[in-house]
Amino acid sequence: MMQLSKTILITGGLSDIGRVVAQTFAREGYAVALNYRHDPHEAEAFTSSLIQDWKAPHAIACQGDIRSRKETAKLFDRVYEAFGKLDVLINNAGINRDKAFIEMSDDEWDTVISTILTGTFLCSHEFARRYEGTTGNIINMGAVTAIKGRKNGANYCSARAGVLALTKCMALELAPNIRVNTVTPGRIDTKELRARYGFDEAHNRSRYEQDIPLARMGKPEDIATMMLFLVESGKYITGQNFFVDGGLFMR
Repeated sequence: MMQLSKTILITGGLSDIGRVVAQTFAREGYAVALNYRHDPHEAEAFTSSLIQDWKAPHAIACQGDIRSRKETAKLFDRVYEAFGKLDVLINNAGINRDKAFIEMSDDEWDTVISTILTGTFLCSHEFARRYEGTTGNIINMGAVTAIKGRKNGANYCSARAGVLALTKCMALELAPNIRVNTVTPGRIDTKELRARYGFDEAHNRSRYEQDIPLARMGKPEDIATMMLFLVESGKYITGQNFFVDGGLFMR
């Protein structure tokens, strides 16, 4: 087993944000473990590019359903087998199953809650139980709607609100050896948002950007930069929620 100085696991690693986070940390010398559920060929190709194009010392793709304790434990076993340790966990996995509250099914509720909230708990639990160092990091993905809500998203908003509370609880209990924070994106230019709001049409994008004080959509790189800051520089920060939204939601 090779000796690796810095290691990271990213769940939801094939999403637009997950990919850029992986590339950003690879460039900084991190060995990267990428968790995904589907598309093994795509995952293997991307992890190869992390080594070839982004100079990661090592990168692996780990398929697994983080809603399951058994599969999550196997995921962490695989990472420790490959890396020998894990320094940073990014809980990025998420899913939408939008439906009007009155019409929402039990399955639509359970799928979103189990992926976002339970998945964050299970991964963080496995990380914390195994971690033996003094500078560990857990970064959770947040959402503005966790605070202000939105129509047709009771499952998603509730799950993300739970993540905010879980972040604070973990930060209190895992200190001082593991810092725990949430990064909350605003309107980030991803495939999902482009498809949902028709951003290929200039007038749709312009309408969506006009109430953002910094006058542009965010980029996945903006999220990755904040995460890298929290890990590398924010040594006295824990239990916090950081908005990366161009000033859209100020509090």
